Amino acid sequence: MDFTERLDLYLEGGMIDEKDVKDVNAVIQIFQEKYGITLCEENAATFIAHLCAAYGRNTTHEEVEPLMEELFAEVKELDSYPQAEKMLQDLMSVTVNPLSKAEQEYALLHINNLLASLNDSE
Repeated sequence: MDFTERLDLYLEGGMIDEKDVKDVNAVIQIFQEKYGITLCEENAATFIAHLCAAYGRNTTHEEVEPLMEELFAEVKELDSYPQAEKMLQDLMSVTVNPLSKAEQEYALLHINNLLASLNDSE
């Protein structure tokens, strides 16, 4: 299932705006086109929800608590981390919403989880 319904709900609820929807769709598109990964509710619901929340926080200027250093150190040790970093850079290159350092760490966590779930399903 795609994210249309989720994005419509977030948009109607005022959590995100049209530019945020455009950014999420750009992220979905780059994952498909560059990596052959179809993001959907089943494999990326948490990741997309986090991106929407991060974009909403940009509008409200709300800061997010950084990941605990120990947890992020574990994420950096994952075999998938270099790939996740590349994907994050690609994501940020096609979106207008900036991600703070803390938001980038959360995005890296979610991308690594996505990659792990895809590897588990192979």
